[in-house]
Amino acid sequence: MAKKTKKTKKTYHSFIGDNGIRYLQCKRCGEYVKTGKKAVAITCARCVAIYQMAKFPETLPKTWRYKPTGRPAGWHWMAEYVDGDGNVFHKGKEQPDLKGTLPPTKVKQSKKKKKTKLTADEKMFKRAAEHKRKLKIKRKNK
Repeated sequence: MAKKTKKTKKTYHSFIGDNGIRYLQCKRCGEYVKTGKKAVAITCARCVAIYQMAKFPETLPKTWRYKPTGRPAGWHWMAEYVDGDGNVFHKGKEQPDLKGTLPPTKVKQSKKKKKTKLTADEKMFKRAAEHKRKLKIKRKNK
């Protein structure tokens, strides 16, 4: 039979700040947290939250992602916006008495420019052209 050894008590680093408050190191991550004078060990709020999420995943919200409403970006900043169902909004606030009285708002979709990555040679030529332009300006100012 193996001999039982006595457990040694683990101590965590602590210090007393300038304002007289004691700070103790978290058992899991090592972050310093304000504590009382008699505290021996502590687990910070972040580590407790991570532990709870791992232990009880059913308490997490089911949907984590953004659900699109079908309205364009910035619709709530428009002076007047009418969606496809006929709901009328003035600066984001619904006006139920005006429902169905106005035609739906047509919104222009802007096309994003696709940026192409410059090669090393193109970058060099671009920098050289910029340098020449600056020298030309410098010569004119003399």
